[in-house]
Amino acid sequence: MPFRAPHVSFVSFAVEVQSSGVTQVMIVETDLHLNPRHPAYDRLAVTQLIAAAEAYTSANVEGPSSIRLISTRSGEI
Repeated sequence: MPFRAPHVSFVSFAVEVQSSGVTQVMIVETDLHLNPRHPAYDRLAVTQLIAAAEAYTSANVEGPSSIRLISTRSGEI
């Protein structure tokens, strides 16, 4: 099942390999600003996106996993 949530433009998956083991990484591109100091930062929207991604990985990813959010927005503080 694909991951769908507001403010998400693209989702991909990667594998991170370290001496401690392998971790599945869900990479989520979003149009949200992720810097809390940016005037357009929306804490509630970011929190909701994180919760949705965590719920998705809990239900769909086996073993250790992590989530990486990447903003597609540019802009200085």
